Amino acid sequence: MSIAKPRGPLEKEARLNPITPVNPVTRRPISEIVVPKRQINASALKFALRASDIVWVTALILLAIWNGYIGTNNKEFIAPIAAGFLGALMFAGSLLISGAHNFHPSESYSAHMKKVFFAGFAAAGAWLMTAQIFKPATFSPDKLAIAGLVAIISLFLLHSLYYLQVRRLHDRKALAPNIIMLGATDSARRMIEQNAKSRELNILAIFDDRLSRAPENIYGVPVIGKIDDLLAWGELPYVDRIVVTLPSMAQNRKNQLVHQIRRLPNRIAFVVDEFENFNHVQQRLTEIANISVQDITGKPKSGRHTALKRLMDIFVSGTALLLGAPVLLLIALAVKLDSKGPILFKQQREGFNNRVFNVYKFRSLKVEQEDKKAAQQVVAGDTRVTRVGRFIRKTSLDELPQLLNVLLGDMSLVGPRPHAKGMKTGNIESYKLVEEYAHRHKVKPGMTGWAQINGSRGPMHDAASVARRVQLDVEYIERASLWFDIVIMFKTIPCLLGDSENIR
Repeated sequence: MSIAKPRGPLEKEARLNPITPVNPVTRRPISEIVVPKRQINASALKFALRASDIVWVTALILLAIWNGYIGTNNKEFIAPIAAGFLGALMFAGSLLISGAHNFHPSESYSAHMKKVFFAGFAAAGAWLMTAQIFKPATFSPDKLAIAGLVAIISLFLLHSLYYLQVRRLHDRKALAPNIIMLGATDSARRMIEQNAKSRELNILAIFDDRLSRAPENIYGVPVIGKIDDLLAWGELPYVDRIVVTLPSMAQNRKNQLVHQIRRLPNRIAFVVDEFENFNHVQQRLTEIANISVQDITGKPKSGRHTALKRLMDIFVSGTALLLGAPVLLLIALAVKLDSKGPILFKQQREGFNNRVFNVYKFRSLKVEQEDKKAAQQVVAGDTRVTRVGRFIRKTSLDELPQLLNVLLGDMSLVGPRPHAKGMKTGNIESYKLVEEYAHRHKVKPGMTGWAQINGSRGPMHDAASVARRVQLDVEYIERASLWFDIVIMFKTIPCLLGDSENIR
């Protein structure tokens, strides 16, 4: 008969908590964490593919009906065209119901094409049956059947191309959101297990202030540092969401964590299990990798909004650059002749999620007195401003090269104005004056915005002006929509022409 050996405190804790290490571990350096930076909004891509299907299927069905039915029988076109649109609507609805645009990371080509196959033939069958019921004497079933077959074949070809492209993006981890976790807990383990099956997330690392109790990794996801390490991490702007995985019994730790990271623009969420209970008015439930989470900051826009806003940015900025080329060339010539130095001024500014990018402007300051870090904002009668610079700043013509930033995707037409990295108000960095300052970086910065048409434009020389700017920017983010953007753009020019108060 063997006698059980007494267990030490570490062995006992390890038995109760399977992710608690018994022996000291070696932490992976934070510098070794690879963060994908070329990300694509999966919801926006899904909307774009759905729109592509609708456009192609509608066009092909109408063309097939016109050539095969109206052109042959010389019938009136209103009823057949109406039937064509009905068929396109049925195909779009069938594809939506079947989930043919989800493109799950673990979905095989054959499984995806089965969905397209059943969706296409179900739509074609319903279309033919409906046409027979409502217009039996007017419609030729064989012609409609040919049009439906053309639509099905086109969908097979389109979705084969979609699948190859989306698979390539999944392999690059360009569609999975970058996630970091706070807390090496059992909830983190469950979430990582679920994600191993679905592969919907790119879980980069885990941070935990109690490193002595944390393992080296949880199912391959490294536990790499404390909260201070996270805040100092240079790759943080490319993290899409910070997930707090602490249990409900650790409410004090949760509150401390949120207080530390709340100033970050990254979306923050709590993992929710059956023991969690949240009553915050602005919180809402979503799902990540089949594990429920509850967001406490950030309000992501729909894929439709994201895709249409980007489409509008590309169309308007591209058209403006093309049609405005003569004006841009004249301004460039004036800047060059007025003072020595380059035509364009390039400055690092902070954009979405605090990502740093180079913004372009026509140079308006004397080259030897340029302030790349905006340590000293422009004041009335500033001697650093050139003669041409004074005019183009007053009329905001110096901002026109930012159309290039919009076209490249660093900026949008409408959004919070991007501030220089390290910009100071007085002798204090501006972001330190307002607690919600980073929240203005939850969306792409814009050439114009809600703050600008409400009088908050130009330099900010005191804490009150910074607070006012942030308040208006956050208000825009909460209200943002395509119509709101259009209203702001239309109001921008009158505001600029009538602005004689703000220093530029």
